[in-house]
This record gives sequence, structure tokens and C-alpha cells, in this order.
Amino acid sequence: MIPPAGLHSMSSFDPLQPAILHDSLNDEIVTWTGEHGDDFAKHARKHSEGVMEYDGRLFDGWGNVLGG
Repeated sequence: MIPPAGLHSMSSFDPLQPAILHDSLNDEIVTWTGEHGDDFAKHARKHSEGVMEYDGRLFDGWGNVLGG
């Protein structure tokens, strides 16, 4: 799956770093602070190529908080 325009694939996401995440299930942008990074690393599951399922959401792309 190709992430939304301007976002990176979840396969390169570092859950310990702040980011914005796109939740394709609810079609919304979620601000990620990194404070739940250990929990994400432990409990997130690959849903499909480039998509991670976590906490009732399907994240299909991430971006740096300040862009890029």
C-alpha cells in the first residue's frame, strides 16, 4: 500500500519519535508524541504492507512533526 501523499510508509516509522500519523480507518491525522512508543513497538501488528494496526486504528503513513 502506498502511504498518503507526502507521508512515509509505516515500515520506516520510529514509534519513539514525535510524528503525525494518518489513520486510514477514520481518515484523520493523529499527533504522535512518542510517549507510547514502547507500547506501540510491543503491540502494533502489521495489517498489510506499510500499514500498522494499533489501538483500534490503521496507520498507513507518517510524517515529521515539522514536515519532511
